[in-house]
Amino acid sequence: VTRVVEALETDTLELPFEKQVVRNEGLAAGESRLLQTGVNGSEEITWRVVQEDGSVASRAVLRRTVLVAPVPEIVMVSAQTNFTVIPIEGTLAYLSAGNAWLVRTDSGQRRPLTTSGDLDGRVLQLAPDAQRILYTRRLTGTDAFNSLWTLSTTDTAAVPLDLAVRNVLWAGWSPQAGSTLAYSTGEPRSAAPGWQANNDLYLLTLPEPDKKPVKPQLLLAASSGGVYGWYGRRYAWAPDASSVAYAAADSIGVLDVADPQAVTQRVLAQFVPFQTYSDWAWVPEPDWSADGKFLYAALHAPAVGLELAEDSPAFDVAALAADGSLRLNLVAQSGMWAAPVLAAVPGLERPVAYLQAINPLQSVNSGYRLMLVDRDGSNRSALYPVAGEAGLLPQLAACWPS
Repeated sequence: VTRVVEALETDTLELPFEKQVVRNEGLAAGESRLLQTGVNGSEEITWRVVQEDGSVASRAVLRRTVLVAPVPEIVMVSAQTNFTVIPIEGTLAYLSAGNAWLVRTDSGQRRPLTTSGDLDGRVLQLAPDAQRILYTRRLTGTDAFNSLWTLSTTDTAAVPLDLAVRNVLWAGWSPQAGSTLAYSTGEPRSAAPGWQANNDLYLLTLPEPDKKPVKPQLLLAASSGGVYGWYGRRYAWAPDASSVAYAAADSIGVLDVADPQAVTQRVLAQFVPFQTYSDWAWVPEPDWSADGKFLYAALHAPAVGLELAEDSPAFDVAALAADGSLRLNLVAQSGMWAAPVLAAVPGLERPVAYLQAINPLQSVNSGYRLMLVDRDGSNRSALYPVAGEAGLLPQLAACWPS
């Protein structure tokens, strides 16, 4: 006769804080400032312990709960350092101190596109031909939290154009038309995160000079959006502009927008939403292959221990056939902010870039490494940073030049 006893035990562990570096072009060369002191957090781990005749037979993690989230140490350093000027084929746009900047020809030639200092960073995207930029600006003292604007990147005397669209949560240029874009909206809320997503989708064509603005065309009616729908969805145009991928907290799918009057929806993957126990929701960031046949994204994976499915710390990078015929897991335990990005040029030898969490089962706060991998998940290699150096901030995203 074997006497079996099950019990629950809890341990409290320390969660170390991470160091974050913010570069500011306004500081003198070599100058740095401590913006925020780092503070360690704590985590409670619940164990399921099975004893047989007084001896421990198994010990498994049942649940992890963050008691106190770590506060990162933030150091501001000067961006005015000596650097080697390198040539640039194409156009780069970036956000600094609330303004959009443009770089062409080489890294030593840059100029500010805006000077208002109120860009919120929610939308910042160049048109496919790099002739215009799309961005959002913060609004204060009104019943809206931001507004959508566009500006020519070639005419230095151009005046920014207010598109008369408010409360924008996502916007993106059509890859086939530099004057057409899609956007999704929300409603302002006093409680965190500051909005209630409408989970809608509109199509908008820029007005011609001296012409009246064109009325936006509704592609997807507003809805609750399912689980965590209040946080909103992410969208991505297909290369041929006939479809728009959407990602929610519990699913990824495709909207066929070839006929704006008869938009159809197809679900490609469903998964248990990640429970953040906070005022934000985790939503995948999908990206298309160059041929438009596959979507790549990080998906919430099943539990690795005895924790609840919604508490699973595992996330995998997967490839999803756009017609729903195939789902292939490429990278196991990549981390929640993996955000795979496909090369825009078909036939590139290493076409997939993604972020790999250094601590994949604590990926919400982990540092990340930029990785390259083939489309079938083989030949994985680290690109940056080198081993031993601090990881990248998880909110950073990779991109390929076109």
